[in-house]
Amino acid sequence: MKNKYHFWGYFLLWVILGFTPEQERVYGLPILESSHFELLCSEQGEVKYKLFAEKALHYENGDRVYPEATRIEFYASNQEVSLTGRANSVYFSAEKNIYQFKGDVELKNLCDQRQLNTEELYWNTEAETLYTDRVIWIETADEMLTGEGLVARQDLSYYAIGKPQGLVDAQSME
Repeated sequence: MKNKYHFWGYFLLWVILGFTPEQERVYGLPILESSHFELLCSEQGEVKYKLFAEKALHYENGDRVYPEATRIEFYASNQEVSLTGRANSVYFSAEKNIYQFKGDVELKNLCDQRQLNTEELYWNTEAETLYTDRVIWIETADEMLTGEGLVARQDLSYYAIGKPQGLVDAQSME
């Protein structure tokens, strides 16, 4: 009788361990986890931006999640850092080519000392635009602006405060 229970116990353990990788893919668990991650993006040999994260989770569909504090540096044409940013976590949608920065988001334009703060910010890499429907704070040398929503160029050289219309389906990113 005792051996019968051992057999079923081992069989059940084998079934659980034997199907774990397939179950992970079905439930969308990461296929790769990286530590001390640095992503360098360049175009025609010119560095556009660098993303630094302590942890990166890579998914089969190309999406990536940076669940811990993440930094980003944007480069000007002369290869100098022109904009820096940080967030508590970052999500990248490969299908849409959009980054979603979440939690204590801060962007600083180092050229004109302009700073943007919000709790959530989307970055469309192809259109080089930033947008959010959350409360934002923009601080310059002369003024402090607040509002709800924002559409901006990626370098913060132009921005319009107000809720963006039709730019992103926020629910589909989460």
